[in-house]
Amino acid sequence: MELHEAICRRRSIRRFTSTPVPEEAIQAMLDAARLAPSGGNGQGWVFGVVTDLAQIERLAQAAGNQTWIATAPLVFALCGRLNFVLADLPADDFGLRVNRDRFGSDFIDYLRAWPGQRQVSMLFNNAAPLIPGEHIALTAASLGLGSCWIGNLDVRRASAILGLPPEVVCLFLMPV
Repeated sequence: MELHEAICRRRSIRRFTSTPVPEEAIQAMLDAARLAPSGGNGQGWVFGVVTDLAQIERLAQAAGNQTWIATAPLVFALCGRLNFVLADLPADDFGLRVNRDRFGSDFIDYLRAWPGQRQVSMLFNNAAPLIPGEHIALTAASLGLGSCWIGNLDVRRASAILGLPPEVVCLFLMPV
């Protein structure tokens, strides 16, 4: 399938069959995500493949009780690595300079002084899984599979359900 056709075919699907997604398809979606670009080649993402139906049900509850998610045979957990503390970056850090230019020094200084640096890191890493996640969605469409982005998510609860280490947080879900 041509890229344009996959783009046109991709839809947000909220009704799934119980047919398991073939392992080859899962690997193709993960490979597409792996090839996605990232700022500074930081690749600050982590992906989980969830097929356990009980765990998917708990994730659906953490996603605002969107019970339809639990009908999917596969859910990708699109996670970000919290691998830096904004307050600890040296003043000449390139990323810090870029963000000062983008958002203004006042805002960045405010965030650097914020006592909840984990939340600041979550905010800055929120976009990390977006491009690779869309690669997953487009690959799913090219394989004749449906998917849907889930952003309405209690990230703390979803991260606990997945048993993630403290430096990783689940930011989005994608049922397929």
